[in-house]
Amino acid sequence: MSGNPMGGAPSSLNIALFASAFHPNLGGVEEVVRQTAHIHIARGENPLVVTNRWPRDLPGFEVFESIPVKRYPMRLPGPPAKANAVARATMPFIVRQMARNLASRRTGLIHLHCVSSNAWYAMRMRERLRIPLVVSLHSELTMDAGRIYEWNDQARSILRDALNTADAITAVSQQTLSDAEAFLGRELGARATVIYNGVDLSEYEAIRPRPHERRYMLGVGRLAPQKGFDLLLRAYAAIQSPAFDIVLAGDGDERGPLEDLARELGLSDRAHFVGRTDRQTTLALFQNCEFLVLPSRADEGLPMVIMECLAAGRPVAAARVGGVPEVVQDGRNGLLVPKEDVGALTTAMERMMADSEMLERFGEGARRTAQAHSWEHVADQYGEVYREVLLDHHWKRA
Repeated sequence: MSGNPMGGAPSSLNIALFASAFHPNLGGVEEVVRQTAHIHIARGENPLVVTNRWPRDLPGFEVFESIPVKRYPMRLPGPPAKANAVARATMPFIVRQMARNLASRRTGLIHLHCVSSNAWYAMRMRERLRIPLVVSLHSELTMDAGRIYEWNDQARSILRDALNTADAITAVSQQTLSDAEAFLGRELGARATVIYNGVDLSEYEAIRPRPHERRYMLGVGRLAPQKGFDLLLRAYAAIQSPAFDIVLAGDGDERGPLEDLARELGLSDRAHFVGRTDRQTTLALFQNCEFLVLPSRADEGLPMVIMECLAAGRPVAAARVGGVPEVVQDGRNGLLVPKEDVGALTTAMERMMADSEMLERFGEGARRTAQAHSWEHVADQYGEVYREVLLDHHWKRA
């Protein structure tokens, strides 16, 4: 890797982006990695996305939107016995193969996005290649669907090791960083910084309208208990003659129970489940909704759906959880309500439906917030972290 060890951006940085998940999966981590990889490429750098090969029928290597993607079965020991035996037998081979591949690319830095099994392999690459490791936290402690960090000692150990080993740590919100420090039992100090997720305002320039017969409020996300969409349906059912429909985009194990609940509440003709949507349809839903509702039970770090809704110039009605209040400013670009307070959520939705001037004012505030969180700005912040760890790494090896 060439570059100036005394500071400044490296002239060509070969970076391995270890993502817990990537295309064809969709989600916040996937979008952060996709967007920042594109900026790396535009700036003449050489990113490689390294991710888990799951499902197993995905190709080991492909180029997605000009981004090279390498997939490995990043197995870890654990039950059942057969899977445990396979993991222990294959892990050394995968580590050697991964190290050869990264070394052949002259990889100069590893950036781990979201601590999962990928973290164990990223730490092995740091040891073998003797290069810096940056760990970015994406609300693992609060948003994992299986709440794995509450009961799985191996997962807790890997997260602890990743936090202790990393040359630098970033978090998508101050709350996410505070959660990590509470988990570790100490402050992370100068190694840690908050870098919020970003938005691409230009994506909305060519979006086609997605017609809906009535005006609607929008819910987007995995249909899982921690997302609180049952609370949204109950709050909506309490509104007398609502002016807007509800559109729920996303899929998950809770879809059937949520559809049953909508029928029980008499909302079959006003609550619309559209399932998992592609990128263009999702952006069209944001652009054409009146506002987004985020009724989360869990302490989300910074949901990507909030940033994308603000980029569309649409306000947010959200539970005051996790890092949400760090971006949703009550009375400026949306309304905040206490977590799991159905009555307060009903009142917030009623206020926003009844006051077109409020919606317009909040929409202007949403656009201002989004303009301060471009992906270019996010990439600049990550670039500064890279420069600092590379400089420190240079002097330690000098």
